[in-house]
Amino acid sequence: MRYLLLIALNLPVILIALVNALTQYKLKKTTKRHFTHQLIMWFIITLVLCGSFPVYNLLTSRPIFQSDSFSTFDIAQTTAIIYLIYLINHQRQRIDQTEKTLRELHQEISIKLSKD
Repeated sequence: MRYLLLIALNLPVILIALVNALTQYKLKKTTKRHFTHQLIMWFIITLVLCGSFPVYNLLTSRPIFQSDSFSTFDIAQTTAIIYLIYLINHQRQRIDQTEKTLRELHQEISIKLSKD
């Protein structure tokens, strides 16, 4: 049950990140290379998230890795980490776009000043 809660809390963030990456690519605000890196990163995060429960069960069945059950804190911590990855990635994209705009404006100003 707790594992389903973990998936339910994190899957919307991952889907938003994938839609955001696709939108940025379709609006030509990012390159194809960057788009594929984004897709790979979010698919790896999804794969790790979906595969964590079987690995967790396998490890806790071994005497050396025995621990308490999957706690609510673990769910909140994992959700916070994924959300922070999304925020950091989104802010980096915005900074890249701002730098690109600033570079283009600087180039236009340089061209206009050189004509005068």
